[in-house]
Amino acid sequence: MPLFKFENGTAKRIGQKEFSNEKELHELIDRNLEELFNLRYIKDEYITEKHGRIETLAIDEANRPVVIEYKKIKEIGQLIQANRYITWVRQNPDSFELLVRKNITNFEGEIDFSNPRIICFAQEFSIDDKCLALSLNAELWKYRYYENEIMTIIREEEPEQLIKNKLTGKTSIVKIIKEPKKAKSIDEHLSGVSKELRALFSEINERILQISDEIERYTTNAEIIYKTSLNFAYLALQKRNNALRILLRSATGRIIDPSHLTEVIPKTHGYGKITHQMHISPKKNHDEKYLDDIMDIIFQAYTATQ
Repeated sequence: MPLFKFENGTAKRIGQKEFSNEKELHELIDRNLEELFNLRYIKDEYITEKHGRIETLAIDEANRPVVIEYKKIKEIGQLIQANRYITWVRQNPDSFELLVRKNITNFEGEIDFSNPRIICFAQEFSIDDKCLALSLNAELWKYRYYENEIMTIIREEEPEQLIKNKLTGKTSIVKIIKEPKKAKSIDEHLSGVSKELRALFSEINERILQISDEIERYTTNAEIIYKTSLNFAYLALQKRNNALRILLRSATGRIIDPSHLTEVIPKTHGYGKITHQMHISPKKNHDEKYLDDIMDIIFQAYTATQ
């Protein structure tokens, strides 16, 4: 993909560069995982007893384990290696959690081992790579490195398949749809909570989804998460405390909160751009101003993704 710089209306092509070796690429991306992929770095070059050397281990904002495999250009076997490493994570949750808590100061929350992620990084991927990635639910990211320290990073498209129409006999190309791995459902999250807390969640959930059609909601075993291009709110139903805990994104590290509903998450907790949290009680569920104040703060978190 050629890049051009326009000077006084004249296009000048920006030349492509190559990293001197794979390690140089690896170290550059690892240093910038939070900005590029919203991931918290755990460790690189981690040596396992039977599964080999894992290039990079990380954890995402939803506390899902992430394995990253780098290739400078393109290489057969990258996904097979990555799958071997994610197998180590699944088979050794205690060892992975120990690495997380050792390398991320004051890490909080439950690690979602039911939905780990594989990220493969290279200049090109073959059709075999794309098909295998579909089976493994892996993410393929293509990069190009240019002069002036410019890099482009693009998500590789999924493979296409030919489908024959039984009525017309004609074929057409369609995308293969991935089946997401099953996580705890909304009903499962609500199971056992009080009627008041259920009503509070329903009200806030409905109001969040009304903010914009672009908002998506998904669940993990620990939280209910709302996102646009980025996650902006994490809701956890706390049965013991009969409260909602809401983690929130901010663009600058600040949230306007005249009602003092939020508290700052210490940077040492390793949440990155998720900087504030609220603990919401259902006791004031019928207070319209209380709900409006909560939603004003959540709206600020939403705008941080725009």
